[in-house]
This record gives sequence, C-alpha cells and structure tokens, in this order.
Amino acid sequence: MTAQTSLWLKQQSRIPILLVSYGLLCAASVMLAFEFRDSFTISDRTQGLLLQTVFWLIPIKLLSLLAFGQFKGLLTFFRLPDVYRLAAAMGAPMLVFLVASFYSDLGLLASKSAIVLDYFFSVSLICVFRTSLRIFREKRSGMAALSDGSAQQRVAIYGAGQTGAALAAHLMSKSGKSLVPVAFVDDDSLKWNKHVHGLKVYRSVSALMTNARDGNVTKLIVAMPTATPSKIREITEQAERFEIPIETVPSWDDLVSGRKKLDKLRPVKIDDLLGRNSIELHSKKVLKELTGKVVMVTGAGGTIGGELCHQIAQCNPSMLLMVERAEYLLFQTEQKIKTEFPEIASHAFIGDITDEARMDFLLGGFLPDVIFHAAAHKHVPMMEHQPGEAIRNNTLGTALLADLAIKHEVERFVFISTDKAVNPTNVMGVSKRLAEIFLQSIQGSSKITQFVAVRFGNVLGSSGSVIPTFKRQLEEGGPLTVTHPEITRYFMTVPEAVGLVLECSIDAAGGEIFVLDMGEPMKIYDLAKQMIKLSGLRVGEDVEIKFTGLRPGEKLYEELQHGQETLELTENKKVFRFTGQRSDEAEVRKFLRELSPLLRSSDYNALKRKLNSFVPEYIPDFSAPQWAPAHAEVGSAYRHDGVKAEGAKIVSFKGKTA
Repeated sequence: MTAQTSLWLKQQSRIPILLVSYGLLCAASVMLAFEFRDSFTISDRTQGLLLQTVFWLIPIKLLSLLAFGQFKGLLTFFRLPDVYRLAAAMGAPMLVFLVASFYSDLGLLASKSAIVLDYFFSVSLICVFRTSLRIFREKRSGMAALSDGSAQQRVAIYGAGQTGAALAAHLMSKSGKSLVPVAFVDDDSLKWNKHVHGLKVYRSVSALMTNARDGNVTKLIVAMPTATPSKIREITEQAERFEIPIETVPSWDDLVSGRKKLDKLRPVKIDDLLGRNSIELHSKKVLKELTGKVVMVTGAGGTIGGELCHQIAQCNPSMLLMVERAEYLLFQTEQKIKTEFPEIASHAFIGDITDEARMDFLLGGFLPDVIFHAAAHKHVPMMEHQPGEAIRNNTLGTALLADLAIKHEVERFVFISTDKAVNPTNVMGVSKRLAEIFLQSIQGSSKITQFVAVRFGNVLGSSGSVIPTFKRQLEEGGPLTVTHPEITRYFMTVPEAVGLVLECSIDAAGGEIFVLDMGEPMKIYDLAKQMIKLSGLRVGEDVEIKFTGLRPGEKLYEELQHGQETLELTENKKVFRFTGQRSDEAEVRKFLRELSPLLRSSDYNALKRKLNSFVPEYIPDFSAPQWAPAHAEVGSAYRHDGVKAEGAKIVSFKGKTA
C-alpha cells in the first residue's frame, strides 16, 4: 500500500469516527438531561420513549455540528474559538426545539427544562472530550520531546500574560518540537505559584533555577513584546547570573502588522538594552503635515536617510524623492520603499549634494515642499585625515542645498546634525557646527523656507558606529577594541532618531536647533562587556577587551549644548529647543569663500587653524598625519614638514610605509 493510499484511507475513516463519537456524546447528554430533570427517578415508560426520541434527535444535532464546521477541525487542537463554534452548533437546535415546544406536541421534548439541560450537557461533554484529547496529545509529544536527546531544550517563559500563554500553547502543540516549555516567570505577585497551561509561575529566575523539578532550564524566552529596555536589561541580568541564553518574541508592532509570527524568536540584541522607554511623538501631527506633500531625502541610502524614507512613506506623501550618490545603497532603499509602499510615487536619483547643476535640476524639476538633509561624511578619524572633504561635503554641500531651497521656495529644510557639533574637537564635528551656523544666519533673509537642525548622538547599528565593529570583532574571535576605559557616548535607536527629526520638522519656527533627551550616556567599555555576554561568552576568558588609546579628534564624552545657546522646552518633554545669537550672513558667506583655497591643501593644520578662527569653541587636533599624494609622473612628493614620499610609498616619522 502506498503512502498516498494510506493517507486517503485515514482521511476517509475520520468522518465515521467523528459521527460515532459525537453521536454517543449527544445521546449521553439527552439521557443526563432527563435524569437530572426527574432527580434520577425516571420511569421505565419514560426510558422507552426517551430511546425513541434519541434516534431522531441525534441526526439533527449531528447535522448542526456539520453545518458549523465541527467535522473539519482536528480533534486534538481545541481552543476558545472552537468552544464558541461548538456552543453555536448546539444552540441552534436547542432554540428550534424551544420555539416549537410552544406551538406543537414534541413528546418528551415538550419539557423546556430538559431542552436547556440537554444543551449544557452536550456542550460540556464534547468540550471535555476534545480537551482530554488535546491534553493527551500535548503530554505525549512533551514526553517524547524530552526523551529525544540533546536537540530538545527545556525553556522557561518570562511573562505569564496573554502573549506568554499563547507562546506556551503554540510550543506545546508542535510535534517534534525542539523547545519544550516547563515553567513561567512573572513579576505580577497575583500570578505567583499559579499555573498556566499546567506550568507553574515563579516570581523570579532565581526562584525558578533553585527548584529541583523545573530549574534545569536551558533557555529563557521573554514573551513581553512591549517590555521597556530597562525591563529587558533587568531580565537579562537575572539570566546572566545563571548563564542561561535569552531570546525574545517579536515586537508588538511586528506582531500586530503581521510581519512576524509569535514563534519567530530571536536573541536579545544590544539595541533592546540600550534603547529607552518609548518617547511619545506627535504621529498624527506629523501625518497631517506630510500627507500630500512632495518630500526629498538626501543621503537616502544611509541608515538615517533610509529610515526617514520608510517613515515618511507611511505618512502618504504625494511624492518621495530619494537622493544618494552611492548607487547600491540607493537601490536597496528604493526596493524597500517600492515593495512596502507600491502606492506611493517614489523616485530614486543618483546625485552628489555638492553638484550644483544636479541639485538645481532636481529641486527645480520636482519642487519639493520639505527637504530632509541627511547626506554627510560622519566618520571622525577618517575626516581628521582629510578635513577638506568633510568641509566640502558637510558644510559647503549643505550651504549649496540651502541656497537652492530658498531659490525654489521649499517650505522646510531639516538638517541632520550631531552632538559632536557641540564644542567640537574634530573636523567632522566642526563641519556640522559650521553648517548649523550658516543655516541660522540665512534664516533672517529667507521669506518662505524654514531652516532647522536636529542633533542626536550615536545611532545604534548605523554604518560606522561601534556596534557593527564589535559584532565583526566577536565573529573574528576578538579582541574587542575600546579607545579608553572611561569614554562614554549617548545612544539612540534608529526609529527614535528619525521620530525626532519628523517631530522637529513640524514644530520648527525657523533657525532653531532641536535635541532629544537621550538619557544617560553609556561607557563603551560596559557596552563591549554586554555584547560579549549576549554572545554567550565570558569577558577576559573567551574574549578580551583591548584599550587602544583615544584617536585624533576623539572626546571622552559628548555634550548637547553650547554655552551661548538658550534652552527652551517644547510640547514634548523629551525634546528640547536651543536658540542662540545668529551670525551675520555676509560674514559667514565670506568665511566659506575663504575656506575654499584650503580644501585641497596638503597642510591640514592650516585648514584646522582657519576653522578655529571662526568657530572658537572648536579645539583642533594637530596630531593626525598629513599625507601628500605621490604622483607617478612627478616621482616624489613632500609633506609640508619635509618628510619625503617616494613613488607609491610615503615614509612616516618612524620609517614605516603607507
């Protein structure tokens, strides 16, 4: 007999089994109904009439069960929705008999109390039958899973609420399962020592692990999709004490949107620990402002630019213009937007913000209402070695785009700045600070365009940030490199950063700088230790942490406000507005023109000294090497300090080549 034939025979035999099972239960319910009605003193004559009634009553009930789909579901899978359908299936004939009993003689069924009792008994008996089968299946599969060797894992679920209960039920129902739930942990004292799906609820991970029966768990699953980062940190610390790997269910947004299912577990990421409690942004306000508008995003291929495109598309703009000079990154953003928002008119354009003709063409051709300017060079050490490029792109490119925004009457121009622009010690920071100064200076002469800058700290997981670097180093076996044991940074998640940008684009009156309350800064050393632990490794034993020394232009800590800036509160308690005295526009433009000859100079320190003359809070770092290019046609070149570069080699102070 083939497997296909065997499966067909099994399916065909299922209906007769269900008919017999449900028929016997319905017959038993009728008998019990009349026994209860007559206080278990039913006469012989009534018993005879009762048997006659059962023979025509059972087919009616079976037809009702069939009509309500009770022959389609699997017997061993029984949940609350099945109870509702079963109650309706038994309720339909009950109502028919009740109504008919008022108008005709139904024999024994003229007893209205017996009809009602029969309904409750039939529903109860079938529920007990289906539930028993489910319990038997779950117990059998659980025992088989636990005895199936090392591939099976005993897991505890943190969170005995609706999500945790649903996850436990799902895991218990899977055949050949690799995850077997054995207990719950929950903070709610009302749930302690209670049972959910037969599993005990413990007050803490410590209480669970000291229990002889349930304590031998090999994984902890956090079933709290709306848990705050502080709560996730607390749970993670409890699990780390017992060296238990920890995973979590998808976020509430992913579950509600249907993007991910409940059982799509993932390891707890550093983002889960470093983010902060959700910040309420005026989503309705943003939605109203951007709906129907033409919106342009520069740097659309970057982390911030790509997320800006994604969140703006949710606001239903009339057109979304994505500008980026890196072809592949722009392609990725374009594909994501067109896949998730096919109804949005979105267009991707290759373009450099320092290319005046290209930018003029795009702004003049599409007339954007709002520009989000995220394009920038942002790598601090790299920009120290080539400051001219940082100024050309971050400062002059921003100035060029701002002038074109005024020319084409853009309503709002939102500039993405950084906390490194506050009392900068590096070229990247001062290039952003100079761009802020320029935007504030031209606000007075702009009759239509409102200019606003938004500062925030390090964005978790963005290109060039420390977290991807640590991940790569972990994959390579370490060590993790930290520049200084006391260095700290502010961190934000990508949605937080972009939410702030959108919020400020609405609240701006023009000429302000907005900053998000980013909580407490975190030591990079602590971050490195946490990432090692999340990888299931031990600090100092499995992976080392190496201190390399501060890099040129790097500060021990970042600041959020200049001394000359005035702090103002906004409607959102987590968002601050900074205002200050605006520089004279003519003076700023004159200074930018004076910078141009220095951008291509090999004397980087001359450029840094020039920047310091206009931005006195900038503290230049003159320790970065200043390489002059060696051209083949020349044969040799010299740095400004006389160190010779021969052919393709450049000789450094210590005789090494680069």
